[in-house]
Amino acid sequence: MQLMVEEMMMNAWPALRTVVYDGWLVQFSDGYSKRANAVYPMYGAQHKAEESARKIAAVERMYADQGQAAIFKVTDAPVLLKLDELLSTHGYRKDGLTAIMTRQLDVSPEPTLQTVEMSVRPTHRWLANYAAMAGVSDTASKNTMKLILDRIVQPACYFTLYEGDRDVACGSAVLDRGYVGIYEVATDPAYRNQGYGEQLLLNVLKWARLNGASHAYLSVVADNAPAVRLYEKVGFTEQYRYWYRMKDVVCK
Repeated sequence: MQLMVEEMMMNAWPALRTVVYDGWLVQFSDGYSKRANAVYPMYGAQHKAEESARKIAAVERMYADQGQAAIFKVTDAPVLLKLDELLSTHGYRKDGLTAIMTRQLDVSPEPTLQTVEMSVRPTHRWLANYAAMAGVSDTASKNTMKLILDRIVQPACYFTLYEGDRDVACGSAVLDRGYVGIYEVATDPAYRNQGYGEQLLLNVLKWARLNGASHAYLSVVADNAPAVRLYEKVGFTEQYRYWYRMKDVVCK
């Protein structure tokens, strides 16, 4: 399941440019988000250390040509443990420990707040809400995010939960192979800890069931205790973890 979810996550957040290098997917998106600017060593990970070291040097040169430091996304799959150790010896620090959580969609409570706008494309309203609620402030990042979202091929939906004349939470969802991936969940800071995040999620899950999904997945920073509690309350359980291996300088 882990490999399938990783593939679905790349489909749901597609990089602007991807190079396939000996089984590694090397992604570039002008530096916006680690997810879209990382090496995914999903295939061809069982090389000997010297061969992996050669590949690491090669992708470092690719990122250097783009003026970026190399980033690797590594999961806790046993096949990647040796590569993770090798990256550590090459000076890559561990960052962004994240949990992947899943749940079945056979039973789920109905949302009690169903004042939600849904659109198949990210509208100006949705983009503005997400940027404000998630703290995305610079214009370049907003533009790159829009380019990434516009590249999604699978069916997607963008949700804005509102009460009265105030938008209180937003999120997005992507359908793929019977799963719905839940992304960009954010709540207006003035309305946090009031149940709006839960209501947003329940509306997303309802939409996913009505559109044929049987399972859901999402990612959450592992030490974000409030978010983890929210997702557990809605029925999600942890399946595996991933993290990034990063260097703080561009390799010449």
